[in-house]
Amino acid sequence: MILQQFNSGLGNQMFQYSFFLYLKERYPYEQILADLSWFGWHQGYQGFHQGYELQKLFRVNLPEAGFRDIVRVSGRVPQTFRGAYQLDRILRLFTDKHYAKYRLDEMEPDRKLEAGKNWYLTGYYISEKYYRNRLEELRKVFVFPEMEPSGLKDRIRTGQSVSIHVRRGDYSDPVYGGKFKLLAMDYYRKAAGLIREKAGDAEFFIFSDDKDYISEAFDWLEPKTVVSGNSGEDSWKDMYLMSLCRHNIIANSTFSTWGALLNANKDAMIIYPAEYMNGEDSEIKTIPGWIRI
Repeated sequence: MILQQFNSGLGNQMFQYSFFLYLKERYPYEQILADLSWFGWHQGYQGFHQGYELQKLFRVNLPEAGFRDIVRVSGRVPQTFRGAYQLDRILRLFTDKHYAKYRLDEMEPDRKLEAGKNWYLTGYYISEKYYRNRLEELRKVFVFPEMEPSGLKDRIRTGQSVSIHVRRGDYSDPVYGGKFKLLAMDYYRKAAGLIREKAGDAEFFIFSDDKDYISEAFDWLEPKTVVSGNSGEDSWKDMYLMSLCRHNIIANSTFSTWGALLNANKDAMIIYPAEYMNGEDSEIKTIPGWIRI
């Protein structure tokens, strides 16, 4: 049996779902279940996003592990995983009650999980090798509920729209331990310059969790619209609107990464940062149109 833990915010859950499909394809004869208990134990804890959103937004129904499955496979009761909020992109495995860990790029595709054993997997699985070949399939699954009609959505859909995502607020939270890098304004200036070389009449739409910072930091950029109002349970609307933009400038964030991955425009230019975490560069994407700076 293989159990995979789902945790964290919407962007990470989407990567975890893609990895779940990867597991089903790679281990067709194994029983693979999703451990969703993290969301129950973290419900109401500040800083842990909006709970389990895959089913609420996309009607994703995963075969779910029960309490006995989790205890039998991992050797721990579910609430002890409250501290397993990995930020080092390590794949952690609990097999037959023995703990081991492997860097994702070291384990797959050369190393396979041994058949006939119980495995517990927890991680974020953001490498493109887990979703690149099924991106069109995922776009058919990750279809957002239709938003109410608005002038903003119409402008984004019909113009040379460019999303800019700025992630700041929660990256300074102690839960992250200072591991995530706050991107410098130089990154956004360079990215906007590259976009304008291709679409000179671009209109920029800025999405951020720190609106006060945006109002001053982007005074050099015009024309721009700072998108507001999509917070709490409506946070997903920012990802949806980003996906509708013609081009995307993303942050070191799985949230805006999925906004760009769901962008189905054929000529889309996606700018992404070379620096992801403090002291760690981002993966080099091979998806057409993605540019790393």
